[in-house]
Amino acid sequence: MYIFRYASQPPADKPVCIALQQAPLGKGSIDFFPAEGVSKNMLTKLGDTIVARVKGGVTTILITEYHMFDAVIDPIDLRIDRIDTSPAIMRTFAVVAGGEPTPAIAASTAPMPLALTAHLQTTGEVTSHEGWVGTPNSNEFIESFAVNWPNKPAGVDLLYTCMVAGSGPSRNVSTGTFVGVRGEGLPLICAGFSLVGPQRKHYELTGHIVFGNAEPQSLVTNQMMHGPTGTEPLVALHIAITPVTKMNAARSKSPWEHSAQPQKISAASQLA
Repeated sequence: MYIFRYASQPPADKPVCIALQQAPLGKGSIDFFPAEGVSKNMLTKLGDTIVARVKGGVTTILITEYHMFDAVIDPIDLRIDRIDTSPAIMRTFAVVAGGEPTPAIAASTAPMPLALTAHLQTTGEVTSHEGWVGTPNSNEFIESFAVNWPNKPAGVDLLYTCMVAGSGPSRNVSTGTFVGVRGEGLPLICAGFSLVGPQRKHYELTGHIVFGNAEPQSLVTNQMMHGPTGTEPLVALHIAITPVTKMNAARSKSPWEHSAQPQKISAASQLA
């Protein structure tokens, strides 16, 4: 289940409406439950909310933005949050999940080691232990990728999903699992990342993602990210997970600002 919320407040004389409806992609179905004051699945003002229930498989939502004027205003923010229905919502989950006490988190702002493996269109499989693969503004796109978290702490995990060109969103997978299709010549055009588990609040997920010739975007958790038109291929990806201390951890800088880090190219390959 997901919550869609209108999270902007445009000028009263320049209203912007956002309509939600099921798109003809995927085999699942969607039930919409609008909040009071919302009709025809149309979000019109700050705080308007719709709860969506996805059932029967993967499906897609068509989001349409209606402008009632010709002037240009700041982009409207539609906030989409997934409703966690896992055991992690229990207050006693940490006790039920394991008898050992939760280890203290070291006061460090250094990102935790991650191994990011991707299959590039022509280069093949590459692996980076710095958490990034690909090159911005490249003509070579990413077909599939997997994130490995070697020393993953208990009580937290990374979930991610993607969309291959010409198909609907894939299922959410955890670390160590590939998403996408290798060897088919089909780029990824959308990807999303989130931290889950009872200890997720102790970690911060940051990074950058690049589609086509567009500028690198800062990673936004719990949100599907794509290029300006939604059809640009994924060409570069950077992921970092940092323990959160009492002080704010330093924001992760884009690795392509001073890119001199090597990526290990492997001749070996396997089915996604």
